[in-house]
Amino acid sequence: MSHYIVLVKQVPDVTQITDNAFDPETGNLMRGRLATVINELDAQALAFADRMRQLDATSDGKVIALTMGPPMAEEVLRYSLARRADMAVLLTDRSLGGADTVATANPLAYAVRKIVKDLLGDTKDYFVVSGMQSVDGDTAQVPAQIAEELALPCIAYATDVERKNGHLEFTRIISGGSQIVTPKELPAVITVAKYEYPLFATFAGGRRANDMKLVVWGTDDVKPTQIGVKGSKTRVIRVFPPPHTSRKCRAIEDVGEFAQLFIDSYKSNQGNGEADDKTKANYVLPRKRADKFDRHYEGTKKESEAFINLAEKLEALGIKDAADVNDAIKENILADIDTKLNKRTLDNLLSGMQAVKPSYSGEVWVIAEHNGSEMHPATFELIGKARDLADSLETKVGVVIAGEKVEPMAAALIEAGADNIYVIEDDLLEPFDPAAHRTVVAEVVKKYGPQIALYAATPRGRVLAPMVSYRLGCGLTADCTSLDIRDSSRKGDIAVLMQTRPALGGNVMATICTKDSNCQMATARPGVMKRLPPDKSRKGSIIRHEVKLTKDDLSMNIIKTEVGLGTVNFDADIIVSGGKGISSKDSFEKCTSDLCKALADKLDAEVEYGASRAAVEQGYVERVHQVGQTGTAVGPRIYLAMGISGAIQHMIGVANSETIFAINSDPNAPILKQCDYYIVGNVEDIVPQLVETLGAK
Repeated sequence: MSHYIVLVKQVPDVTQITDNAFDPETGNLMRGRLATVINELDAQALAFADRMRQLDATSDGKVIALTMGPPMAEEVLRYSLARRADMAVLLTDRSLGGADTVATANPLAYAVRKIVKDLLGDTKDYFVVSGMQSVDGDTAQVPAQIAEELALPCIAYATDVERKNGHLEFTRIISGGSQIVTPKELPAVITVAKYEYPLFATFAGGRRANDMKLVVWGTDDVKPTQIGVKGSKTRVIRVFPPPHTSRKCRAIEDVGEFAQLFIDSYKSNQGNGEADDKTKANYVLPRKRADKFDRHYEGTKKESEAFINLAEKLEALGIKDAADVNDAIKENILADIDTKLNKRTLDNLLSGMQAVKPSYSGEVWVIAEHNGSEMHPATFELIGKARDLADSLETKVGVVIAGEKVEPMAAALIEAGADNIYVIEDDLLEPFDPAAHRTVVAEVVKKYGPQIALYAATPRGRVLAPMVSYRLGCGLTADCTSLDIRDSSRKGDIAVLMQTRPALGGNVMATICTKDSNCQMATARPGVMKRLPPDKSRKGSIIRHEVKLTKDDLSMNIIKTEVGLGTVNFDADIIVSGGKGISSKDSFEKCTSDLCKALADKLDAEVEYGASRAAVEQGYVERVHQVGQTGTAVGPRIYLAMGISGAIQHMIGVANSETIFAINSDPNAPILKQCDYYIVGNVEDIVPQLVETLGAK
């Protein structure tokens, strides 16, 4: 008889975010202005746990909902109780406020321990079930970090569960495919990526939920070791609205005009897609700057301006070194009505001007991802970014590659920009098991001490990185779209990694840096960073790191793995993708093949077809054609989405497309606000007209 501890979270309703939700002075999001709801994936996790209980032979297991938050978070627990949870635990304490993922996972893990001991009779027959991520953070880090704290197997990205041969088998998403697995032992952590069978509250269930007494604990009850701001390993530098989209979002009513725009866009050399920010100057270490007062490389514009203003004042006073500023000079500066400084701020600025030693040392590393014979494209993208960061820091680029007989892949990594390849070979590292890979990656990071470690934000990277970072006590920022070396001189942070990422479903951006850590870690979105052209003349070193693994280091039994079959050319000029909005497999095949042929003939272009995850799971096409965060990130000259709603996971994977076209029957589909040109209508009706028009032009 298994029990199920379900992690639920009350989050802002991201569909209600407007400009009024931001502080006009700071740009920070004011969460109090937003309504709150249960995190959607946690609602699915609750239903998933209920399904697990139904599949249990005894069905006597308890479902216990657990949340951490302010007292008002009891609403999400009442929601859970109304939907068949048996008990609910609220972990609430003022000291827990301001926590990052580490200082969230740690108290929750300690609360799980107390639930097991006090409420479940110290059993080992239980699961911790959670949504893969929450919309307010989008990090996917907390469940994996809880698993690391509790030393439990972590089965991430689960989409289904069945009971076979006396145990539960989980279907989960992996890069480019899916797996059916079971944990080697219980207890275990399960994170849910999708489960489309929601639970509904009955009238009786609602009354029961309102009448039940919650279990309420504080930090003194669970005694966590990482609490709130002090226990966090990252800090937020700033939060700001995302830049306005450069997409045109233009509605087209005539198929002929739609076709002509397709032709014109292809022939044009001007892309409309997102591009790297070229306005930022390459970072220069303080000791290499011509002017010792130069602080143009601060993490925020406001900080840089403060240093520039002070430098101008010091130069006007003939001061050559901030260390020469005495109390009399300080009084002179403070008396200047244009400076608008107080003594504490002035002291901090002067101290910052004297800070020149980098806060970290060591190489810039990339943790490689591969399928045993082929490197994931995101690895090469990260090496390109690592090369840029390392050159600014005057250090080397290292790449860690772990698996079975992986050394032959080292040459391509060196050609891509790496200096040192850290090779870890063991038969038990193939196929990928999070626990085994966490063990060896953490070991090599601890031994060689890189200052930065980058992972791809793929299903694999988003479970491995949190486990490694938690084990080593390092800060981790997820799903980054920008990585830059900058200073936070007033805090004494020199040459640190500023990590910018979207949050709240892409409605806000946050710049984050690591604190109280030996290594700065981040996952980065595939398709965002740029791969460098291969240079076959580059030389590098191979460093073999020996490990001793046993089967006890593995966390799961892999029953079946399915990956996309065949080959696909996602480097094509044009990609035509279909989604669940196409009514059948036959229609999908006809629409994509007819349109691909018409475009190839008309434009003499390379054309490939793709698909959304939903279309793949409907059985319309092989998974190798899946585009998106859990498929392949693409960046063609033209991307056409047919019957694809535009979920954030899909749009992440196509963000680098120069021009995005869409055909959708829903006039309110999210993709229509994220594309350049769209036409509203049924795909099966529009595509034949489009094919005919292209043939006639």
